[in-house]
Amino acid sequence: MSKLALVTYSFALLLMVGWLLTSGQAVLLPILVAVIAVYILTTAAEVLADVPGFGRLPRTARRLLVLLAILAAFMVLASFITASATAISAALPQYAANLDKLQHDFLTYLGVDEVPSWANLGESLLDLIDATTLMPAMLATISNGGTLIVSAALYAVFILTELDRLPEKTLMAMREPEDAERTLELARKINDKIGGYLAAKTLVNVILGLVSYAILLMLGIAHPAFWAILIGLLNYIPYIGSIIAVFFPVTISLIQFGSFGHAALALVTLMTPQMIIGYYVEPKYLGHSVNLSPFSVLLALALWTELWGMTGAILAVPLTAMVMIILAEIPTTRWLAVLMSQNGKV
Repeated sequence: MSKLALVTYSFALLLMVGWLLTSGQAVLLPILVAVIAVYILTTAAEVLADVPGFGRLPRTARRLLVLLAILAAFMVLASFITASATAISAALPQYAANLDKLQHDFLTYLGVDEVPSWANLGESLLDLIDATTLMPAMLATISNGGTLIVSAALYAVFILTELDRLPEKTLMAMREPEDAERTLELARKINDKIGGYLAAKTLVNVILGLVSYAILLMLGIAHPAFWAILIGLLNYIPYIGSIIAVFFPVTISLIQFGSFGHAALALVTLMTPQMIIGYYVEPKYLGHSVNLSPFSVLLALALWTELWGMTGAILAVPLTAMVMIILAEIPTTRWLAVLMSQNGKV
């Protein structure tokens, strides 16, 4: 086969895969989330085996127990987010006067004596984020996320029931024992990398959420638990997630206190732990766990976000790491995995 034909077929294959991922999102996304969830459950179940009282439970029972705990946590979290969003929407009208004062002070600083006809900042902002626009969007996001989580949980249950028989079935499916062992080793490698990364990332995000909660509490910003949870969740998105997460509480600080100084203080104090984690903790403790180069992460973030929105952004790193590991096992595509990696070792 000529190089031109190979490039043409490869490009056509990429287009087909992209079309399949976009068109089959409703089917493929819950399955992929379930597969990633199984990696998390497997890792968590092994950790749970060292906890007194749980080590005697069968491995499948420990995995199902962790799955039930995650589902319960999601239900509590969704309920809390809904209640907090309702409370925030109800409190927004109280801050209209602060917004108008900020507007007046800013225009005075610029030397503008007459307020422009369009410039009623308080009313304009409230029109944008009042209960009729904020709440439906928030509830729709929670509803879609709940549907995805429930579907993925059902898939994960059935995957877990088959997981212990996977080595035996793989040996029966493969003609050569070497091929079966290679396939199982690939699955173990993916499990180690993805499970370890997500477990460590979750721990980092929990710590970040707790630190952010303490800062928000000291600054007196309303609903600190809600914003701390949001910061922890959005930090799953590489690079831009932390910036987006801080924007919301800083904006609330501005309209709650009507002070640019307080908002600047909130920005600095909230961004400090984000920068420490982003530039020191994660590169040192998570950077080599998936071995993806920064450019690969940014490109993956753009591609998966375009395909699957916010869910794709959150899953960009584990999904791309899985692709890299698989590419590394195929001789003709190993060079791609090397280019995607951070240190060239795959």
